[in-house]
Amino acid sequence: MKIQKTELATKLNQIKGVVPKKTTMPILQGILVKEGYLIANNLEMTVKTKLEGTEGECFIIPERAFDLINNLPDGEVDISVSNGNTMTIRADKIKNKYQTMDPEPFPVADIDGEGSEFTLKAGQLLESVKRVSYAIPQQGGNATMSTMCLQAKDGQLNFVGLDGHVLAWDKIDYDGEFELLIPKNTIDKLKTLGLTGEVRIRHSNAMAIFATEDFEICTRLVQGEYYKYQNMFKELPLHTVISRKELLDAMVRAKMCTAEKCPVKFEIAGSQLGLSIKDQTTDYHETVDLQENISEELTIGFDARLVIETLKAFDCDNVGISLQSPKMPMIIEAEDSDFKTIVLPVAIK
Repeated sequence: MKIQKTELATKLNQIKGVVPKKTTMPILQGILVKEGYLIANNLEMTVKTKLEGTEGECFIIPERAFDLINNLPDGEVDISVSNGNTMTIRADKIKNKYQTMDPEPFPVADIDGEGSEFTLKAGQLLESVKRVSYAIPQQGGNATMSTMCLQAKDGQLNFVGLDGHVLAWDKIDYDGEFELLIPKNTIDKLKTLGLTGEVRIRHSNAMAIFATEDFEICTRLVQGEYYKYQNMFKELPLHTVISRKELLDAMVRAKMCTAEKCPVKFEIAGSQLGLSIKDQTTDYHETVDLQENISEELTIGFDARLVIETLKAFDCDNVGISLQSPKMPMIIEAEDSDFKTIVLPVAIK
């Protein structure tokens, strides 16, 4: 196989994060070159990226070779396999050999049968995925909560993430009905691949495939029933509008003044939001103007980190904030889309 080093290294770097650090199947700690693709698999997901000029090839690039390939000089790289398990890399004046493995046992996941399929624009898919992904926990006792819920129902496609303290929900128009619980690791990989064009999404009861012209991500689906998230979004009596950037900047300044996990206190009255954080070394106060007067005074506490992460998930200039009481969640809504979130309150002294 002869290929430009830059092209090989770029593609390799896009999918090598899928390669598991620990596994009972040593063959998975390499990347398969097969039928014009580079393929990585960690048994939860298989990621394929198109690599022109590798049609007809079939061998494993061992993990130990990744760094060498990245550090080769620009130009042509020649990779060959001899005696079944010896891979030789040549570039310029460089030559190195690695022991590799028989590629035949390398598993490549796919959907049995035809499955159901629909198509979304990559930008539309990624925009919604990025908005809600911050609310998905990395892991937890409840497997269904460590997923993004992709649910088609009642003429819309819903994207949902929640971790018990924050809930994020975005939606777009879509005609169909299904529910897919997609693991967080797959969501994180979708965000980093730079998907473009049309994304074909094919799914069965156990698997889903996200495919573009350049990539294919096949993931297992988590089985179970997702939380009834829509019931959480209710009409609340207290509503106002605030500059997202002004509130975010104020929150960041307050949070940086303490190393402790202190709640931020919101004191809302009339046209102003007073926020404060206090601990043994800090007593921070700042006032942020509201764009709409709030009808009642309210004091409520929140986890500062969650409020910051939530505000970062929005990309609009202003957000709507709805509240009811010190023990009820805060609903934050975008001014220019259907994206909305819920942040649960915390006790304040």
